[in-house]
Amino acid sequence: MKHLLSCALAASLLASCSTKDLSRCPPGTPGIIVAEETECTHKDGKFTLPAGHYQPEAMSAKGIYYVAPVRLKTIGFIRGGHERGGLFIANEGWQWAWIGHPGFEADQSATTFLGKNGIIMPTHFKFEPYVSYKRAK
Repeated sequence: MKHLLSCALAASLLASCSTKDLSRCPPGTPGIIVAEETECTHKDGKFTLPAGHYQPEAMSAKGIYYVAPVRLKTIGFIRGGHERGGLFIANEGWQWAWIGHPGFEADQSATTFLGKNGIIMPTHFKFEPYVSYKRAK
């Protein structure tokens, strides 16, 4: 009984921690255009979001991941102070910056043993100020 309870607890913890909802954006999803380069501050430092056309890369139930036209400038030494990332725009309108590879993760979810449960989500950063953008046509 004790062993069965331990297994059930471990299975529920694994399922709750690993459940992810990430997929590729449908064809025709418009990108966004950021008119001005913006320096953003978050709790662990700062980064610069470049101006330009951000392409939709992946989506979750909460919003869309838009990849920046060039790498984000960061204050770190890893990767020469440049990270692949962009903006996450939530359905409600709030924003997070992210670094990682959400499109690759969404593509790999179909071929991994755990499927969508094996997705490694991008690292998110809550930042200020919000970036002004408009929807691309």
